[in-house]
Amino acid sequence: MWADLWGACAERPTVDDGQVSSFCATLSIGRVATGCAPACGELAISPSHQIQDLATHMIDSPIFLVGAERSGTTLLRLMLDSHPDITGCEGFEFIVDLMGDDGSYPEMQRYWDYLSAHNIFGSANLTVDRSLDYPSLVNSFLQQRLDLSGKDQVSAMVHFHFARLLELWPNARFIHVLRDPRDVTSSVLQMGWQGNVWFGLDKWILAEEEWDRLVPKLRSEQHIEIPYADLIGDHETQLRRITEFLSVPYTQQMLDYANDTDYGVPDPSKVAQWHKKLSDREIGLVEGRVGDLMQSRGFELSGLPVIKPGKTEMLTLQADNRMKQWKKRIDKFGLRLFVERGLSRVLPIPGYQKSVKLRFNEIERANRKRSWREPGREYSVKN
Repeated sequence: MWADLWGACAERPTVDDGQVSSFCATLSIGRVATGCAPACGELAISPSHQIQDLATHMIDSPIFLVGAERSGTTLLRLMLDSHPDITGCEGFEFIVDLMGDDGSYPEMQRYWDYLSAHNIFGSANLTVDRSLDYPSLVNSFLQQRLDLSGKDQVSAMVHFHFARLLELWPNARFIHVLRDPRDVTSSVLQMGWQGNVWFGLDKWILAEEEWDRLVPKLRSEQHIEIPYADLIGDHETQLRRITEFLSVPYTQQMLDYANDTDYGVPDPSKVAQWHKKLSDREIGLVEGRVGDLMQSRGFELSGLPVIKPGKTEMLTLQADNRMKQWKKRIDKFGLRLFVERGLSRVLPIPGYQKSVKLRFNEIERANRKRSWREPGREYSVKN
């Protein structure tokens, strides 16, 4: 049990870019059809006739921005959302998190309970129609955002399990944002999600392996890869590639996000910061773990000695990672809530789990910088 608690406490909660509003507004999960706000933490339910027409047909080819967290997907989402024809949604992992890899759908009560305490869904201003089946319900979420924007196409970020999206939208289009893993792990450490560079690579590895599973299932016209370094270094060329892929005209309005968010225009100096931020040993560890995968993605190795930890050093890295995660979590959430978070993941008490999760979410939001495109619409987070 204590081993489970150790891991549960140290695990980074699922908090992605694109999630801030006031606590009560966030946890109320959108609008109630009657116009009355639900209590904090309750799920907004709509009578079936109010959004049934949103799910009469599946959106044919939604756009999904995929890749590892800290790879530049939020920046690209803001660029797309600035286009007059495209709306960009924050992390929509909640549409696939509970699906099986075989395409199976979750039991609906379990899914509703999951949404009621989900951080990003809480700030997405979405309404749930419990009369809908799973595919129609998750489709209605995208449709609601599309209708709210008044635009023609909808895009959403998905960092995990994105190969499952094909089970729902066989004609979906995918934009894969690829960033140097040395910069990704450096950014992960800055966020406090992991304690050292070895484990800071976990999400990058999972995302790239997921991409490798997905690509063979796609037609050539369904996917495009955008190197983060090129998006930052020559944004117009890359945005023209993207707009051609999406069959919309390129416009300089795609940089207008910088006028009303705290994200600036692309800055080439932000590329390859790992040269300054990582030590030679850290670079060696990164390249020792993912060097082959890096080279298959077109990244050159540094030429420094590659480090592949033996059993003893691996145990040391694990202990170092855990202790640093614990310290960051305790500093941020306090010892009591930190321990309660671990207990809630070990003890199968749904009401307790939800209560702890909501308090955890509140502190997450209170400690994050905010930026937004339009008042009353969606929030994105810059760290």
